[in-house]
Amino acid sequence: MVQLHLHSMEGSLLDAVSSIKDYLIKAKAFNHPAMAVTEHGRLNSSFYHYKYSLEAGIKPIIGIEMYINNQLIYMQDDKRKRSKDNHIILLVKNDIGYQNLLYLNYLSMKDEKHFYYVPRIDFNELFQYSEGLLCGTACFNSPFSNLLKQNKYTEAESLFDNFLSVFKDNFYAEVQLNELNDERDNLSNGQKTYNDWLIDIANRKGVPIVITGDVHYAEKGMDKIQTLSIAIRDGTTIDNLGFQLESKNLYYHSLDDYLQFNKEFNYNYKEADIIKWADTTDFIASKTNFNFPVRKKAYLPKITNNDNENLIIKAKKGLISYFKVNTYEDCPKEYRERLEKELSILLKKGFASYFLLLADIMEYAKKENISRGTARGSAGGSLVAFCLDITRLDPIKYNLLFNRFLSESRCPDMVYDYWVKDT
Repeated sequence: MVQLHLHSMEGSLLDAVSSIKDYLIKAKAFNHPAMAVTEHGRLNSSFYHYKYSLEAGIKPIIGIEMYINNQLIYMQDDKRKRSKDNHIILLVKNDIGYQNLLYLNYLSMKDEKHFYYVPRIDFNELFQYSEGLLCGTACFNSPFSNLLKQNKYTEAESLFDNFLSVFKDNFYAEVQLNELNDERDNLSNGQKTYNDWLIDIANRKGVPIVITGDVHYAEKGMDKIQTLSIAIRDGTTIDNLGFQLESKNLYYHSLDDYLQFNKEFNYNYKEADIIKWADTTDFIASKTNFNFPVRKKAYLPKITNNDNENLIIKAKKGLISYFKVNTYEDCPKEYRERLEKELSILLKKGFASYFLLLADIMEYAKKENISRGTARGSAGGSLVAFCLDITRLDPIKYNLLFNRFLSESRCPDMVYDYWVKDT
């Protein structure tokens, strides 16, 4: 079995209250071969999840619980209103899926249309960038459940068909077993009513069914800590909480927990079905095959078509400008030799883009009237930095050493001070 719907304190801050390492301990104890982390609207814990999982011998599944809405801007009486957002689970299958998930995550925060209280996307954006992603129906706040709550069963099935036509065999239905099985939100048996609808439509249309836990903490009984955490998040007391999760069993589950919940909360599904849905989580996990690329150096955005060549050109132009001469050969020999030695080391170590990026930042600072210090730390020893106007201190004049900043065996760490001028 594999947990495919899980939140951590690293990414779902003050909502989930257990760490990724806490969950991995449980995964090892239950002999779970993989684990997904699906934070609310964010990917900020993905690298830690990946790193810690590999260290624990657990397969990491990168994912997100995305907020999605068909109408991102909802106006009423000439005022923008907060519409109800739907939840959907997205899991990365491969490199293309990871790139698409990164872009969807970017879209969800790119402007005020998308980010309104939470980061959101619309259905068209999800469908456009669906390649390489697995999609799960999420929780009681899924787009399908929210339509059922409005008695829109035809629309819910139509939407289910849309998802199936886009994701095809990468679409799966999530069944959850919790205490929310009473009459709520116009559904006679709450979660069970939604489960029954999902099970029926998934079986009719050949969609895999999995069982998930919507995990927010590692151990049973930690719901009290989560309630306290939500109060801290909302800046209130426990007695005055406007919102808290009603389910109190969102801990890291084993198969035995689901078998118990099935009886305790009167879902009364066949035990064989519970076991099958748990086994299907392994099948979904087997479809994910993404690994973060191994990097032995920092990768920076390219500033020009040929950063190496342009760093040399800009550095030489800067030296010509400093000495107010016509050609590079007219500059003092000592400076030319120092500049060329620094450039050879910078290019060999792959720092052309790094320096051009810093120069671009400094150029922006000048345009925006943002003042900055002369130089800070060992970066003041670089003639290239001086020629690019990153620093404003002639290192040869003041006998400053480039090797103290960077050598064949050391990497640079450039820090600069800045402040806005008084107007």
